[in-house]
Amino acid sequence: MIREKLLEEYVSLVNKYYPHISYLLSCCYLTVVDSWAERQEKFYHYLAIYYSARTGKNILLYQKELKELAENLGLVEVVCLNATRIVRDPMSNLKKKNPRLWLELYWIATNIEPQI
Repeated sequence: MIREKLLEEYVSLVNKYYPHISYLLSCCYLTVVDSWAERQEKFYHYLAIYYSARTGKNILLYQKELKELAENLGLVEVVCLNATRIVRDPMSNLKKKNPRLWLELYWIATNIEPQI
């Protein structure tokens, strides 16, 4: 529940302040990842952005802006991952362990690059 609200709020802020980045993110898969720190007994939330190889350069150009928005929402970090590499990795067992995520990443990896 918290993850969905954080993600929804993040996307609305990107739409409001950075419409050109919003267009790029529409071709990506976004998710909020939870992490538990035992020493501090606290949950941390990260933003994971899965992008295709074709849109990677453009996403990485705006990584600073994406991180600033995430920090304003209380997210610890923005992690950008290449979905094409994950899907094409022959040693990956993601397709068996989490087929829904694999299908989402496959769709992102085969999507056409947006024209800016």
